[in-house]
Amino acid sequence: MDLQETFYNKKCDCCGVKLDDEHYWQEWDAIDQLFHEEGWKRLGGRDYCMDCWQWDDDDNIVTKDGRRFTENGEEIKTE
Repeated sequence: MDLQETFYNKKCDCCGVKLDDEHYWQEWDAIDQLFHEEGWKRLGGRDYCMDCWQWDDDDNIVTKDGRRFTENGEEIKTE
């Protein structure tokens, strides 16, 4: 008998690293909890691993792909 199951993982939209290199998860809630525990952030519709974002001196989030966000996750547009 053929069996089809769905498994979940996340990938950083900046560097491409997977949230969990060893496992895929059967429940979305489990991977979402791990996402937050590992310091990942969802900003501007993109997922960032903890190595691809940092706080700047003004308490804004700066990502390695050059985007900036407030501490609430709202993108700061430069004109």
